[in-house]
Amino acid sequence: WAAVEEALTKFDQQEIGGYKEDVDTLLTFTGLYSAVLTAFVIVSYPQLQEDTAGETLQVLRIIASQTAAYALVGGQLLNSTTASPAPSPPFQPSPTAIRVNALWFSSLVISLSTASLGILVKQWLREYMAFCTSSPQGQLRVRQFRRSGLESWHVFGIASLLPLLIQISLSLFFVGLCYFTIDIHPTIGWTTIPLVCVWALFIAIVTLSPIFSSRCPYKTP
Repeated sequence: WAAVEEALTKFDQQEIGGYKEDVDTLLTFTGLYSAVLTAFVIVSYPQLQEDTAGETLQVLRIIASQTAAYALVGGQLLNSTTASPAPSPPFQPSPTAIRVNALWFSSLVISLSTASLGILVKQWLREYMAFCTSSPQGQLRVRQFRRSGLESWHVFGIASLLPLLIQISLSLFFVGLCYFTIDIHPTIGWTTIPLVCVWALFIAIVTLSPIFSSRCPYKTP
């Protein structure tokens, strides 16, 4: 029993260690990516709100026009017929600003959710490896009980899903970046879009290649 327990423990340490290493790498990347994405969101979300400086300038123009309507004639202050400027229409954010912010906020939510799930997965895997009995037979029983729970509750499936969530978050960010850059300047936009298309094509190729060739090393969960 001791030999069997030692072999299974070594197998679990290698497997669980691999998942933990992947989750640690993912958490590091997610933290850096979320910080970069937040910087872009800070720049983009004011486009959804009315510019208070512009509104103040419009009020000052109305006051100035009303003041100019009065003239001092023969010692009397007379009101001329100068028409007041028409009030500005209600503020409406541009469709591009709405698209960009919707994509980037969705990307940020998915990224942070992935980090939260990654922390939970690490806790689940750590609990799986925490044996509290010294008997080899007892450890084997506990190991089998917990292993069945991991498989029944798809813990390994959730861990394998985390990289996919990050790819989805990156896709949303890149699509929003294309809208954002082309709205700033067409030259910047048409420089960014081909690069994003190359990235998307590469991801599609390495993801689908194992379907057509069993010897392909591009294995994804």
